[in-house]
Amino acid sequence: MNVCKKNLDQPSARVTKNTTIRKLVNRRSFSMVGFTVLARSGLAVAAVAATLGFAAPGHAEYAKVSDDLSIYYQKSGHGPLPIVFVPGWTMSSEVYSKQLAHFADSDKYTFYAIDPRGQGLSSHTEGGHFYEQRGRDLKGFFDVLGLKKVILAGWSYGALDVSSYLHQAGTENLSAFILIDGTPRTVGDDNSKEWVWYNRNDSDQFREFFTMPVLIDRQQANKDFAEWMLENPSEENIAWVSDISNQTTDTVAALTNEAGAYENYEADVKALEGKLPLMIVAREEWRDIVQNWVSQNAPSTTVAVMGKHLMFWERSDEFNAALNKFLETVAN
Repeated sequence: MNVCKKNLDQPSARVTKNTTIRKLVNRRSFSMVGFTVLARSGLAVAAVAATLGFAAPGHAEYAKVSDDLSIYYQKSGHGPLPIVFVPGWTMSSEVYSKQLAHFADSDKYTFYAIDPRGQGLSSHTEGGHFYEQRGRDLKGFFDVLGLKKVILAGWSYGALDVSSYLHQAGTENLSAFILIDGTPRTVGDDNSKEWVWYNRNDSDQFREFFTMPVLIDRQQANKDFAEWMLENPSEENIAWVSDISNQTTDTVAALTNEAGAYENYEADVKALEGKLPLMIVAREEWRDIVQNWVSQNAPSTTVAVMGKHLMFWERSDEFNAALNKFLETVAN
């Protein structure tokens, strides 16, 4: 669906600071239902997240971007150049804890990690769980915080969030674009050769894997999901991924996977060649596929290949070094 640029503006946008809630919960008794209630009411805060083990080392606030949506975000650093990282399917800003720490003392960049709608501690809205809306959500977030010339990054299905923004708003307010083990086109004929997630006929049942098991047996689905992402699928790491994923309801998790299967922003990313610095970080499994895509479509792209899907967390030193090197090429 094409959305005119003039429709991206959100009315009555303002920043809402966190309200501290003390002695509210303990980790053993608080449920994901509690997270949902707090997020809907606007009371979910960094203090609660820290109590439950979800807080990353950053300053956290809410940005109210529309009547029904407040986006929870964490930030670190105090420089003039904004970097915004969007997490993937059912994940939250917590996954970027090591990037928040990396930029904590920066006087050149301010690093923002957000929770998309329906995920983490952002509003659990009834509607809006499709990627055209998520692109508009990002536009609203930038407007509320007054972010200019953003270095925008999306991981996994978060690549669709940022590519949707690119499709609707263009490059006017961007200074660089980063895709982290995510593709702007979801479906193709052969995902063993094309830079896509799913086969059109779902012959390997990969699309089904992220939809039906989520509705039928969420905890087993979370475990399988975590094992697929991690180089070190320890019990502790699997529990950490599952706890984050559980903040997204079963229905929204299934819906956002299926909604993503209809998206194709590949032309928008191709059009960045020669116009905006582009970086693609890929897992080892995707090495040849991504390098072939880049050579055919955007040869000036910076490519880094490492680890598995959660490489920026498991191989944070390697990832952060590659990110730093790319940032040096971005014009101030």
